Amino acid sequence: MTPSTSSASSRTRQGRSDPVQTLLLKAAATALTLAAAAAAIVHVNGHLKATSAPLHPAVLGSSAGSVSLGSDGRLHLSPSVRSGDAGPVTSTYAS
Repeated sequence: MTPSTSSASSRTRQGRSDPVQTLLLKAAATALTLAAAAAAIVHVNGHLKATSAPLHPAVLGSSAGSVSLGSDGRLHLSPSVRSGDAGPVTSTYAS
């Protein structure tokens, strides 16, 4: 029995050899990786850290939070924010 050559998937492929295709695929992957790295560098340089921007801004007001047990037997919580006299944190670097 002779192999079928009536469909495109059954025909032998002509053109570049396997080592050339492999080399082109590796070159394309390398170029894509370098382009992504360059785009990341451009993005990071455009969004530099502002040293005066606080990571934890000062609290403007305070409210006393409360915890109470309701008549339905559920625990009811209200939010609270306490202000302090500490300055805002402007850097996360520890030395």
